[in-house]
Amino acid sequence: MEFDLAQLKKLLFGARSERLATLPDIDQLPLWDEVPEDAPVASPVAFKTVVVQSPAKNQPKRTALPAHLPREIVVLPLSAQDRQCPACGEERPVIGYESSERLDYVPAQLKVVETRREKCACAKCQGQLTTVPAPPQIIEQGIPLPGLLAHLLMAKYGYHLPLYRIEQIFAHQGVPIARTTLCDWVIQSGWQLQPLVERMLALLKQQPVIFSDDTTVAVQDRGKTRETRFWVYAGHSPPIVVYDHTETRAGKHPKAKLEGYSGYLQADAYAGYDQIFAAGKVLEVACWAHARRKFFEIARQTENGKRISAHEALEYIGRLYAIEREAKEQQLDAEGTRKLRQEQARPILAEFKSWLEDRLRQLAPKTPTAQAIGYALKNWPALERYTEDGRLEIDNNRSERAIRPLTIGRKNWLFLGSPKGGQVAATVFSLIQTCKELDLNPEAYLKDVLTRLPTTKQREIDSLLPHNWKPANV
Repeated sequence: MEFDLAQLKKLLFGARSERLATLPDIDQLPLWDEVPEDAPVASPVAFKTVVVQSPAKNQPKRTALPAHLPREIVVLPLSAQDRQCPACGEERPVIGYESSERLDYVPAQLKVVETRREKCACAKCQGQLTTVPAPPQIIEQGIPLPGLLAHLLMAKYGYHLPLYRIEQIFAHQGVPIARTTLCDWVIQSGWQLQPLVERMLALLKQQPVIFSDDTTVAVQDRGKTRETRFWVYAGHSPPIVVYDHTETRAGKHPKAKLEGYSGYLQADAYAGYDQIFAAGKVLEVACWAHARRKFFEIARQTENGKRISAHEALEYIGRLYAIEREAKEQQLDAEGTRKLRQEQARPILAEFKSWLEDRLRQLAPKTPTAQAIGYALKNWPALERYTEDGRLEIDNNRSERAIRPLTIGRKNWLFLGSPKGGQVAATVFSLIQTCKELDLNPEAYLKDVLTRLPTTKQREIDSLLPHNWKPANV
């Protein structure tokens, strides 16, 4: 009860960071773990108090303003009196300037683009009328051009502005556009972009490793809101992020999405993924961040020394992460990372597993520490699988980072307007997040793609994918 109460307080008021203030000194902790668990700790790991010196704060340095920005030069001339030399009275010529650069903002503005298509008729025949065909648009018979649609999609899904705020922004510029109209533009644009995301998913399923996670999102349906799901599927060679919106969290959804895939799937221990692993073509890779979190929640509530098993477990896991940092510092390739893990991580994992099994026998089954240990042992084959292939990662943080924009967005727009809007959101989120992974400007990408998409043939669709994209003027 005490642990559960502490967890609730942490959820409501606590920090999100998984960091303990210090590691406890083993000599200052009792030999026994939780009070009902009257057994000594087997093979304790030595701990020392770590004193971290705060680095001296450097004075902030102003970085140079980007060279690609347009520049306006303002010259401040000296007055005639100041030009006069105080010694001889002659006028002093200009020999240079003292320059400084500051940043200003020019508000974005809407503009009207009038397209005039030539129309000709034969004067002799009094007929034979012909005119230039209207260029195809994403929204036929509509007034928005690709630049406006790209800005709208980026504002809603990139910067998480609800449509009513976007409506207000346009109204302040003297262009009232109804929220329902904005919604229609978003939906139509999303449907047109769907083939790109479908192709991204097909390419993603050709990669050896896929990372997945899910989160809740509320949907308004028939005047009521209900809980639905967003799923994310991510890869890194090349970076591709694909989202999916489903009505429930049933395992049939990720199974259908990854139909035909064979390789590694890194995810949390949610049972819904078991349908994918059952066929044997997809190997499960578990997440050490999830396993660590369970021990951390115990340790952070018991830093006064009531329990020490959680601290010891965190020490083992910390040693595993230290190996990953070493691999990154050495810039090892996949094979070099695999060898390093086999040489250094495998012995630690074997020792850690023995410690977990021994400690579990000494604990009451329903204690928080026993449950954390049980989670690790239950998923042990998947937890140690990352050592088999250097392309795998020790945790599932890649997909958790990809799911974060959705959690930020739902705090702003609170719920999706309809189930149909959920899949449109998944489509646009997929393109925006993939652009971010590739360090592309999402709005510039969307504008160019929405311009070229109506005239792009299906067999040429790959040229518009984010990892292949090159602006039309390049």
